[in-house]
This record gives sequence, C-alpha cells and structure tokens, in this order.
Amino acid sequence: MKFGSMEYLEEVKRRSNADEEYQRLAKDESDSYLMVIKAEPDKGIPETLTIGYAADHGTITEIWIGERKTDFILQGLYGVWVQILTGKLDANKAMMMRKLRVKGNLLQLLKTADATIRWLEVLQTIPTEFEGDYAGQNFAGTEG
Repeated sequence: MKFGSMEYLEEVKRRSNADEEYQRLAKDESDSYLMVIKAEPDKGIPETLTIGYAADHGTITEIWIGERKTDFILQGLYGVWVQILTGKLDANKAMMMRKLRVKGNLLQLLKTADATIRWLEVLQTIPTEFEGDYAGQNFAGTEG
C-alpha cells in the first residue's frame, strides 16, 4: 500500500484498533494528530503530504488526508518518516533530535512513548510502498 494513501490509513486504523497490546498501552490517549510529511523534490518526493487521525482512549476513530486543527502536529521530511517506519530511527529520539518537529505538549506526547513504540510495530506489519529514492525501502509487512 502506498504510504500516506487513504487505503494505507484505513489499514493503520484497522490494525491499530485490533491490536490488544497497543490498545492497552494507549488506553489513556484521547488526542488528535496531524502528520506533515515534507516534500523532498531532490529525492523524488515533489509534494508535502498531510495526514491525520483522532483517537479516543487509544481507539482510532477518524482518519483523514489534509490539514485540520489537532492537538499535536508532527512534521518531518519524508525520509525521516521512512526511517521511523523502517525501524532505523526511533520516533521518540527523532522528536528529541528535532528531526521530527512537534507542535503541542511534548511532555504529554512523551508520556505515551510505550504506546508509540507498539504503534510503530503495528505499522511495520502493513505492506508499505514508498516513493522516489525511498522505493528501495518498501517492506512486505505481514498478514493481518
């Protein structure tokens, strides 16, 4: 599935909501998130992609493509998101190193670090296709 597509986001929602461990860790999370995946024209990523989701006690209730007012905005280059999704860069470290910029209460976000780690493990089960120079880092995921 193409990273950031509505098909991909639907699968993120489905797998996240079905994962008992993620649900346990995220049970106190009721926030909305906007992820700004910044263009890298020199690497074959011509446009910035903005996607988001809202969660209620860890259950993803809504997904979307496009801008919206949210509790948190996470912004980084497309390649940073690829590194996070492929496990080459820890998301929490990316925030601390400012490779992933956060608008919103960073301390509140870091309180959900264990849920974030599990969520990324869930995302790594989704067959994911990247674009441009990152296409070589596609992964097959697992049945879900």
